[in-house]
Amino acid sequence: MKDKVKHWRSFMTFDLPLESSYISTVFAATHAQHQIEIPQWSTNATRQKMIAQYWFSNVFQHFLWMLLFPVLLTSLLYRNFSPGYLVVILLAGIFSFLVLLLFNYWPGFSSHFLPKLETAKESYERKQLEHLEKCRQLQLSNLALALVIYVFDKTSSINSLQPSEQYAGLLVKLYGVDRGSLKGNLELIMGHSSQRKNWTDRKRTEIENRFGEAYQFFEELHFPAGVQLLKDLEAKILRK
Repeated sequence: MKDKVKHWRSFMTFDLPLESSYISTVFAATHAQHQIEIPQWSTNATRQKMIAQYWFSNVFQHFLWMLLFPVLLTSLLYRNFSPGYLVVILLAGIFSFLVLLLFNYWPGFSSHFLPKLETAKESYERKQLEHLEKCRQLQLSNLALALVIYVFDKTSSINSLQPSEQYAGLLVKLYGVDRGSLKGNLELIMGHSSQRKNWTDRKRTEIENRFGEAYQFFEELHFPAGVQLLKDLEAKILRK
């Protein structure tokens, strides 16, 4: 009950549309809703929607209630309410809107709503980037991904693995990573890399780490045959 009273009071005083938590919540919900319809929907587009909602929804609803409430109250208290009073109400409404626009709606928009909207937008974008970065960190490296497909190719007896643009293109559809990097890793796995003799100790350590990622994947998958295949391949690739 207290929450409803607080919400109603915030609406009447026009504080609700200017609250940071309200703006952030509505921004996230609006953006998610439009992204379902248009996956490429941008945060700038959501910002424009929020500005339109401020003027055409929040301001309109608030002023409409501020205008109709006295009219309803007057019509209930005075039974001889004349339709001629509507002209007076209309003129008073126009004057009241101008006063609210100059001293409430516009100052609230420029001094409170817009800065808080920009903050909500930047916060949402930052959270999205942090989520993508977290997902990127959890994903296997490109070489480890190539090693995984190598194991699956050998253990399933498909034996179609090849360091070609076409095969790299197929892996792009599967993994969604860079085609050139995948092709280079396939050349490494298949023994077609011409740079092996020039590898530094740092490069060898990096490759060992990528094998370590693939080992962990197949160990968690409880697939010892895959681990053994990787060990044989690693010994072949890293031999001096």
